[in-house]
Amino acid sequence: MTPYQKSLEVIKQAFANRFNHFDLRLPDENLRDRQKGSLPYGCGGRLYYVFGREDGREYLEYYACHTLGDSHGRIWEDGTLESLPELCSGFGFDPKVPGDMERKEAAMHRQYQETLDDLIAKGIFDDEPVPGSLAVNSYLVLHGDDENNSSS
Repeated sequence: MTPYQKSLEVIKQAFANRFNHFDLRLPDENLRDRQKGSLPYGCGGRLYYVFGREDGREYLEYYACHTLGDSHGRIWEDGTLESLPELCSGFGFDPKVPGDMERKEAAMHRQYQETLDDLIAKGIFDDEPVPGSLAVNSYLVLHGDDENNSSS
């Protein structure tokens, strides 16, 4: 087995282990051709994935959308799993601290936009429609108050 084939086998096995509770497997042709794609995820969810290289190392990056929560990570060619930020629309704040809610909400919006921009730039959502829940949530997080703000 060549190092090229070995890294694919390691990624394939690490992916299967990571998502064993859903019995997800990467299609062989996508793996062999390092072709991005998506798979059904749980009941009503979708898992998207792309292949890439960084610092001479190969990886598979995935984003799993589900109404019960999202998961985002990379599986490196050596099988290491790296957690990455999800599109999080919640935040905590201390109501006793003046301005804390506004600061935490602004930080959540920035992180959400940065994560969404990164996923779009990688083409992770290109091949399949984005689940309605993700589209609605993204709109509400990024534009939900536009109407209220424009009338001020």
